[in-house]
Amino acid sequence: MKRFLILLTFLSYQLKAQDLNLKGFSPNYYQTGSIAGNLGYNLNVSSVSSLSETVDNKEFPSGQLHFVAQLMLIQKLNKHFTAGLGYGYGSHNIFGLKETENRYIGQASYLHSLGKFSVNHRLRYEYRTPTNLKTNITDDASILRYQTYFTLPLYNPKETKKGFYLSASNEAFLYLKGATNGPVSSKNGVYEMSNVSEDWAHLACGYNMGGKARVELGYCFQALIRNKQYDIRYLNLAQLNVYVNLNWENLQSWWYL
Repeated sequence: MKRFLILLTFLSYQLKAQDLNLKGFSPNYYQTGSIAGNLGYNLNVSSVSSLSETVDNKEFPSGQLHFVAQLMLIQKLNKHFTAGLGYGYGSHNIFGLKETENRYIGQASYLHSLGKFSVNHRLRYEYRTPTNLKTNITDDASILRYQTYFTLPLYNPKETKKGFYLSASNEAFLYLKGATNGPVSSKNGVYEMSNVSEDWAHLACGYNMGGKARVELGYCFQALIRNKQYDIRYLNLAQLNVYVNLNWENLQSWWYL
C-alpha cells in the first residue's frame, strides 16, 4: 500500500509538472599536455546557451545558461588506468537566478577495447560550493558522476592516425548531498534512495588530425529534474568539441582525459 501511495504521489506531480524542452548550442574546448613523465594536465572550457522558448505562455529568453572552466592534473598509472585531481569554476544563469560555484574534483578512468570500439569508464567525485548571487548564500554539494564513452574509428589505426570517427557517451549524476540555496547542484531526485537528478548523453562525428588535434560536431541531450515538483528541463544542443593535444606521447592516454 505504501509503495502504491508513493507511485500515486509521483504520478500526480508529473501531471502538474511544467517541463521545459529547450534548444541551444554548446561549444567545448579541451587541451591536454604532458608535464613530466606520465603526469599531464587537462584544461576544459565549456558553455551552454539556449534559444528563446515560450512554455505555457511564459517566455524563457535566450542566453548563456552555464559556463564552466576546469584544470586537472592527470597521472597515467598504466595503459588502462589514469587518476586525476583538479579545480573548476562555474557561472550559471537559470533564467535570471544567477549562481557561481567552485568545484573540487577527483576522478579515475579505465580505458579498454571492445571489438573495434575504444571504451572509457570515468568515475568522478565533485565537491561543489555554489553561491546564490541574489541571496549571497553559499551552500555545498557532493556529487558522483559516472560516464561511459565509446569511440569507433572509421579508419585503420594501425595504418594511420588521421581520419573520421564516431563517438557516443552517457553520464549519470548521483547526488550524495545537494545544495539547498538554488537550482545549481540541488538534489531533486525522484526517489530519495536513488538521488539521480541529472543525465547527459551525446552522439557525434569527428575528425582526428593525427594525434595533435581533433574536432567533433554532434548532438547533446540533457535531462535535469530542476525542482521538488519534478519539473524536468530538457536541453537539445548542437555541440562543437575541439580537442588539442600538446606533447603527449601516447594518443590513447589523452583521448578521454
